[in-house]
Amino acid sequence: MTKKTRLLQSCLNLAADKSGNFAMLTAVILPVVLVAGGSAVDYSVAFSEKSKLQDIADGAVLAGGGVFDGSNFSTAKAMAEKFIAARAKGALDEEAINEETNPDEKLSVLRYKVGAKDNTLTVTMTKPVPTSLMKIASINSVNVSVTASALSPMKPEKITFTPTKAQGWYYKKISILVLRKGATTEDVVGTVVYQPTTQAGGGSGTYVANPKGIIDLGKYTNLALRMDIKNDGCDIGYKATVKNSTVTCNKSTKTADQSFNSVLRTDDPATSNHLFVDGKQVPLGVKASLERYFGCTKTQDHAWEDGGGWDRQDFFYTVTATCGADGSYVRLTK
Repeated sequence: MTKKTRLLQSCLNLAADKSGNFAMLTAVILPVVLVAGGSAVDYSVAFSEKSKLQDIADGAVLAGGGVFDGSNFSTAKAMAEKFIAARAKGALDEEAINEETNPDEKLSVLRYKVGAKDNTLTVTMTKPVPTSLMKIASINSVNVSVTASALSPMKPEKITFTPTKAQGWYYKKISILVLRKGATTEDVVGTVVYQPTTQAGGGSGTYVANPKGIIDLGKYTNLALRMDIKNDGCDIGYKATVKNSTVTCNKSTKTADQSFNSVLRTDDPATSNHLFVDGKQVPLGVKASLERYFGCTKTQDHAWEDGGGWDRQDFFYTVTATCGADGSYVRLTK
């Protein structure tokens, strides 16, 4: 009789022997079945706890990020910790332990850590979830961990405009506008004016920035650039006369001279494509992003087209900004 034959015969004998094999098989198989089934049950419980934990981490990082400006980490951390403490007690009926200030605390508790890098706030949380049937396999708990991160986008705080070139027949004025919290009208904190003096060679003239140098924007809820255009070549309240290509502006009370012919804004999707940033035209139908179009990362070259022709921009300047993180625009990134 071969070895395979003897093994097969032994299995047949075991199956045929009813004197105690069922009990023995049950004793062998039942724990395996219970552990397998218990794993599914315990996994479901752990998944539910992880979802609760993620909600707490998301809420905490948004609470901290709402006051975070990139330099006040202790304030943002305290706000996040306050949220964690309240929600952990309410949703999980547990006390959360800061693993940085309590490194020797036993691991069988809800633990968290709040950190920051640049203008991103992060909350990590870990919680042991007790098992039920998996204890048969000496697995008394499983750890679940979550991470939440929130970004406070960069917001210009101080800005410097330096005009470099202006041309064309039209009078143009670029205004730097800020809207204060609770206000219904915008403040003009700076202007750059182009006054054509001749129409020769496609038009040229003077351009003046006011104020010169750094402009402190203060606290605001919206920042935008606006370009006002008057086609005759003079400011509102004036009428242009042209002789031998020379432009002269004279006071006028005529209704036609009391308003601009067109107004372009960086935050107006209908006119966004009139702005060029570092040589690239901003697409039509977008609202210019503060952090992208106001020089937060580096000095940028801006050019405006007043509408006379897309192949030849008319107003050129550089813009540099000192920026800080702004919690009012906070958003989850993870």
